[in-house]
Amino acid sequence: MPFIGRDWRAPGETWVRTPHTNGWEQTKLRPVQMSSEPILIPQVSSSPTLGSSSSPKFILDSGSSASSVPKFSLYDSEQNSSCGSLPGSVTESADDSDSANDKDWIPHCFVKSTSKEFIGCTSMSEAFHRLDLARAVNDVRRFNFICKVVQILVEEKLPNLSATARKSLLGILTAICFRSSNEDVNVSTAKDLVKNFGNGLDNVNVCGSPQLVSRHHQTASSLLDLISEKNVRTAADADDESALTFFDLPREIVTLILRRLPDHQSLLETAQVHEAFQEIIDGEDKLWKSLCTFHFQEYQIKKQKTPGKSWRQAFFDLKKYHGCRELYADLIHICCHCKALFWKSLGHPCVRETTAPSVRVTPRQFVDMLIYL
Repeated sequence: MPFIGRDWRAPGETWVRTPHTNGWEQTKLRPVQMSSEPILIPQVSSSPTLGSSSSPKFILDSGSSASSVPKFSLYDSEQNSSCGSLPGSVTESADDSDSANDKDWIPHCFVKSTSKEFIGCTSMSEAFHRLDLARAVNDVRRFNFICKVVQILVEEKLPNLSATARKSLLGILTAICFRSSNEDVNVSTAKDLVKNFGNGLDNVNVCGSPQLVSRHHQTASSLLDLISEKNVRTAADADDESALTFFDLPREIVTLILRRLPDHQSLLETAQVHEAFQEIIDGEDKLWKSLCTFHFQEYQIKKQKTPGKSWRQAFFDLKKYHGCRELYADLIHICCHCKALFWKSLGHPCVRETTAPSVRVTPRQFVDMLIYL
């Protein structure tokens, strides 16, 4: 006689309606995504093209006042009317438990296993949730790593992504755009990612219905308008005109600061800011020499550097043949004992009592792992 009951391998999952993802999610993923401050999502415009001139619109939270800092809802009015809401008692108790779980949660996920007793991460969207990539963009140490992952997915792997994975990717891209817009940093990087994402949606092989692709087009258009309308603060906008500015520093100090920039792209973008920077970057050959010694080995430099070739030209020749060195303040590691993916600076709850060795995972390796989930 068969036993009718829950399978010990699959006790079942609890699904709950959550406003931050515009859909249903598993309860076990809620500690990763729920936070005290909602993630800002722009209202989509009526035009599906990236060249739309319409600006993004937002819905104010009903509990905010005009004098206080506005909070934005993740739903538009149509979605709110059609989706409904959870009972108040259930929502309040869920928020209390989520706030408590947020403090104890360590972002990590396990690699997919063939064992029936142990089921790891089974999809790319679940990996994004469990590693908390959407909120990790606010950490300056992890920002560059996440941007590189998004760049690889947008430029090379977008046709290979499912509709759910692309939706999660768009959420991460939205967080990057809002951080760039609010803090006025990495604006060009965010703009390039949004443009490539919109151009990749024109591929006929992308997954999802035409309505979903159109909504993603509209969201990308709103994000691009948001970044384009951002006014960069200049020295003329300073409240105190007599305050010390960056251009008042001695040339030697400015040169030492520029030598701290990690790559050529940062130097070229700095040269476009002001004529003084352009003059220093074009005239100081030591800046490009420091980049060559940082990214390449000595024997590689000797093959390309000749007496008649400048350090700037030598750098681009070396970059062409060998590629630049990838360096990140924080990146994802994989535990050699429990096969968990985690952030190096945060660690993970390993089953081993002592510290287990781990191996660094580059953005390219991380994307390849996600594609084959």
